[in-house]
Amino acid sequence: MTHFCVACGADPAGLTLPLVQPSAEVRAVERHLNWGAGFLPGFWSYKHGAPVLGTFFWIMLLPLPPISLGIMLYLLTNGNRIALQHRRYKDVAEFHAVEHRWSVWGWVTIPLSFILFMAYLVALVSATTKAGVQ
Repeated sequence: MTHFCVACGADPAGLTLPLVQPSAEVRAVERHLNWGAGFLPGFWSYKHGAPVLGTFFWIMLLPLPPISLGIMLYLLTNGNRIALQHRRYKDVAEFHAVEHRWSVWGWVTIPLSFILFMAYLVALVSATTKAGVQ
């Protein structure tokens, strides 16, 4: 089985920029939200060729959560394009299967992420009030 670009059919050695002229099917896939990328940016980005975004997400997570949230929103809206540009899939069905697994795990981790975020806010408020009392 030869892996090829879902946009043009080239093999891995055939193109350096596989999405120069994507097919209509690929353009339609790119417009959809990628829930796995949006909800698991610190892991998804490393597996999909965007390690700088993943690293920046982890570095900014505690000191500046809005920046990490911005990265999550960026990956939510652009994750499919990033995945198609940086990974090879044998066909669109394989792309959907891989990203569906990421989406399922992303939705599974949402309650845990919410709990951790609320704990962070409580700790931040607690530290702020203690500093104001002394």
